[in-house]
Amino acid sequence: MNVSIIREKTSLLGGLRSRLNQSWVTAAAAMGLLLWSLPGSADANAKAKANLILGEPLPPVTITEGGQVILDGNDYSLAPWSWPGSSNKVQVIQYVAGTRKGGDLYDPMTERMQRELDIDRYDITAIVNLEVTSALVKPFVRSAVVDEQRIFTRATLVLDEQGIGQATWNLTQQAAFVVVDRKGLVVDVILGAPSEADFERSFQVLRDLIALE
Repeated sequence: MNVSIIREKTSLLGGLRSRLNQSWVTAAAAMGLLLWSLPGSADANAKAKANLILGEPLPPVTITEGGQVILDGNDYSLAPWSWPGSSNKVQVIQYVAGTRKGGDLYDPMTERMQRELDIDRYDITAIVNLEVTSALVKPFVRSAVVDEQRIFTRATLVLDEQGIGQATWNLTQQAAFVVVDRKGLVVDVILGAPSEADFERSFQVLRDLIALE
């Protein structure tokens, strides 16, 4: 198994966070910006409101303002991105806010995935919500996401300019880590900032699901 490929795919958001932080520091120094931060955990009632139900299909969503990053040599374009897609693999979908703290919530999970799971047995998609990003910082965030797509070529990176994913899935905490089986059914969800128990449960579900493939 190619360890470098595994590292490429599952280290995605950690690398993205690092590049976003660098971009934001540069932007803040140049323009004196006050950056938004991702809120901490909300209460259980907020979690219950998310439109992600175990055993039910992940609700369809289409992102046309922004979209999937498509590389073309030194250039890139954005293509509409929709769920459900055409993949017949287990899916890991991470939805994060385009803020300084948005990219690091699920690092422990992705790092463990890197160490212990077969990259060829699942697909990973990272959606970055730019609707919550300061207007002056957005260009830097977009650039950082495109740079990450050049590094993590086997992952799918999506820019959500209008926060369609957050609204469709009713993510009151702005972030989610979702495991979906081959049939498109939600088998595990972490909403917002996770606990160690959340990580352990979700990882075990993902590992067991892959083992069944």
